[in-house]
Amino acid sequence: MSELAARPLVVLSDVHLSEMSGFGTGRDLSRLIQSHPGYEVVLAGDVFDFSLDPPKSDPAVSVRRLLERHPELCAALRGHLGTGGRTTLIAGNHDAAAGEPRVREAILASLGLASRSPLSISPWFVRRGRVHIEHGHVYDPDNAPVHPLAPWSVDREPLGVALTRRFLAPTRAFSFAHEREATPLSALLRAFRLYGARAPIMVARYFAAASVLWLRAGRRGSSSADSRIELERFAAQSGIDAELLRLLLHGCPSPTHLSRSATFFRLYFDRVLATLALTGGAAAALTTGSVPAAALSALGGAYLAVSVVRAPSRYGGGQTERRLRDAAHRVALATGAELVILGHSHREDAGPHYLNSGSFGFPERRGRPFIVVGVDGRAERHTLERTG
Repeated sequence: MSELAARPLVVLSDVHLSEMSGFGTGRDLSRLIQSHPGYEVVLAGDVFDFSLDPPKSDPAVSVRRLLERHPELCAALRGHLGTGGRTTLIAGNHDAAAGEPRVREAILASLGLASRSPLSISPWFVRRGRVHIEHGHVYDPDNAPVHPLAPWSVDREPLGVALTRRFLAPTRAFSFAHEREATPLSALLRAFRLYGARAPIMVARYFAAASVLWLRAGRRGSSSADSRIELERFAAQSGIDAELLRLLLHGCPSPTHLSRSATFFRLYFDRVLATLALTGGAAAALTTGSVPAAALSALGGAYLAVSVVRAPSRYGGGQTERRLRDAAHRVALATGAELVILGHSHREDAGPHYLNSGSFGFPERRGRPFIVVGVDGRAERHTLERTG
C-alpha cells in the first residue's frame, strides 16, 4: 500500500456487552487484547448495548456500571492502554452515545487512567493508512442516524434501536433481538410458542410501542448548520476532505424513522390493517350476508397475498448484507481505500476491497471472529476460541 498504518490492527465489531449479559464475551475479549500487545485495538461499533437501558438513562453512568460487571475486560484494557497500546472505539447504532465526550471520561475513570491515555472514540469511521473502518449502520435505513456526526439523543434514535429500547428490553423479548428474516406471521406464531398465554400481552405491548414510534416519526432534530460545522471538524480529524465526506453522505439511504409512511410500512401496519379487513370483513359477510363486507375481506386478502409474495420480510433476504457490500464499494471508489472493514450485519462477508468482521458477541461459527491488519494493509481473518 502507498500509505502504511502506524502499527498493526486488531479489528472486531458487535461485542454487545451489557450489565445483564455478555460475561463470556467480555472474558474472551480480554484474552484477545492481552494476546496482542503493541497492536491498535479497533472496536468497530456496538461494543456496548446502551439500547437495553431505559430512555432516560445517562450513558456515562451506564458505561461505568457495565464495566464494573466485566472486571477481566477492565484489567485487559487498563493494561493495554497503560502501556501505550492504542484503543479506538467507533460508535455503532446500539452505542451511538459512545461518541459523547463524557463517555470517554467515564471509561477512563472506570479504568483508573488519565485523560491523556491513548483511547479515542469516533462517531463515524477511522482511517489507518488506506484502510477504512466503520460500523456500517449508516447504510442500513432502519438503523441509520439522522446524521453520523449529530449529537446523540434518545429522541432521535433510529427505528431498530428505538424498538429495542422501548419494547425488546422492557419485555425481555431478546429471542427476537437478532431476528431479521422473520415475517409478521412467523413472529406471531413464535410469540405464542414462547410465551403461551402471555403472547397477547406481548403482542399488545409491541403494537403500543410501535404506534408511539410511528407517531414520533419524521423528527429530524439537529440543524443543517450544526451538521456542517461537525463535518468540517471531522474532516480535519479524519484527513478526508469535507466535500468527499458530503459525497459519502449523499450515498447513504434516508433513515426510516425520518418518514412516517416508511415507518408505517416497515412496522407492517399495512399488513395488520389488511388482516383486520380480511377477518373482520369475512366475519361480517358470514353473519349478515353483507356484500360490501365480503368485498372488503377479498380486498384485504388480495393486498396481504401480494404484499407477502413481493417481500415476505422487509428487513431480511440479505438486504443488509447487500447494502453494506455496495456501500463498501462506493467508499473504496470515492476515497481510494484499498480495504473497507464494516460490521453491523452480524455476518462475516467479503468482496473486492471489503471485509465484514461479523459479530464477536454473536458469532455464526464456534469461534469469535476478528480481523488482523498488518502495517502494510494486508488483512487476515481469525477466530478466538469461545470460553463462554
